[in-house]
Amino acid sequence: MTEVPSVSRHRRILALAVPAVATLVADPLLGAVDTAVAGRIGATELGALGLAVGALTALTWIFNFLVIGTTTTVAHAIGRGDHEAAGRRVVHAAVAALAIGVVAAVVLGVGAPWLIRLFQPVPELVAPAVDYLRVRAVGVPFLLLGYVGHGAFRGVADTRTPLLVVIGANVLNAALDIVLVFGFGFGLEGIAWATVAAEVVAVVLFAFLIARAGLPLTGHGIPNSVQINALVIVSRDLVMRTGGLLLGFLAITAAAARTDAVTAAAHQVIWQVYLLVSFLMDGFAIAAQAMIGKALGAGDEDEARAAGNDLLRWGMGGGAVLAVLLLVGQSVIAGVFTTNTAVLATIGTAWWLASIGHVIGGPVFVLDGVMMGAADYGYLRTWTVVAAVIGGVLAQVGASLGAGLLWFWIAAEIMMVVRGVSLLLRLRGRAWLQGTAAA
Repeated sequence: MTEVPSVSRHRRILALAVPAVATLVADPLLGAVDTAVAGRIGATELGALGLAVGALTALTWIFNFLVIGTTTTVAHAIGRGDHEAAGRRVVHAAVAALAIGVVAAVVLGVGAPWLIRLFQPVPELVAPAVDYLRVRAVGVPFLLLGYVGHGAFRGVADTRTPLLVVIGANVLNAALDIVLVFGFGFGLEGIAWATVAAEVVAVVLFAFLIARAGLPLTGHGIPNSVQINALVIVSRDLVMRTGGLLLGFLAITAAAARTDAVTAAAHQVIWQVYLLVSFLMDGFAIAAQAMIGKALGAGDEDEARAAGNDLLRWGMGGGAVLAVLLLVGQSVIAGVFTTNTAVLATIGTAWWLASIGHVIGGPVFVLDGVMMGAADYGYLRTWTVVAAVIGGVLAQVGASLGAGLLWFWIAAEIMMVVRGVSLLLRLRGRAWLQGTAAA
């Protein structure tokens, strides 16, 4: 058993969380650059970009298990001191990512017109959005391989290297946007090719840097049936967990949209702010996954529990700080998104609850990371789906009874409370400490 002083552990948490937060924030910045360039081409291109990117966003949710699963299994292997197993897990995850990515690319390329029309856009947006999606489809295998790269470095408790890779990819993307759009006049397709190029370069950098990090990437062969089965189980649980969460919030958004335009607009503002500030707590979740995975890989349950408790304190403290900042900054923050007095008034009816909700949300995000580090995916899957069903049903019932925005955010917070209580109970027990990750 390893005795780790609490002060050292807190420093380690921050050393992992801060670069992770910066990396998470860098992705929206890449999208902001693309949006700014598209806006200078024309209104149609800007609208088509938003439509296409909205369709692509589902990929980041559905295939996020490649990041999570890789992080945990690599961390467990590193905790055991088995770099060979860690490298093997990265290679097998990369094989899965490549296979899934090729299939997804073909489906996206062929089905782009159907997917875009599913959103029922105005006719002039369809063609440019389809062209953009078909170019981006080329980069899907590299996008998913990049997920594996992020997971590999998180697993070895290195969140700085992925930040440098993302910064390099963002700079390249911005430079190519300017050259391809304004230099060669490629329009929206130029923006898409710039992003694909950035995804390819990121994968090349990850492959080179992973080898330098001491994870052997050669001599592993293809996954056998046992390893494939383990990947399938992890993928299934994480997809169901993430999908359940997404569907729960989509049900709440749909309920708001059924009410009236003002309620829908107000909900959208609060939801976007909620997502943006959640990146801050996601950094601690990433730190949790790496630290817990390594401790359990080393068989040090006492360190895993101590780290879990310290991380919970960070979640509680971080959530409380976010709540205060959002409550104090309501008028300024909401005013950035809209100046419509009716929408602002409706926002005010639920802003306070969504803000205070981060007191619950902070620990939930962190404990999610703790349980992922323990490879306790089945438990996360079950209770996330249960919470999502409860929240979604409450929102739909409220919509049918003519409830307003406050009720929809009550439903959202009840969903978080169910998740929070289930995670706290799990943390207090011992079952999560028995989790294992396939190597």
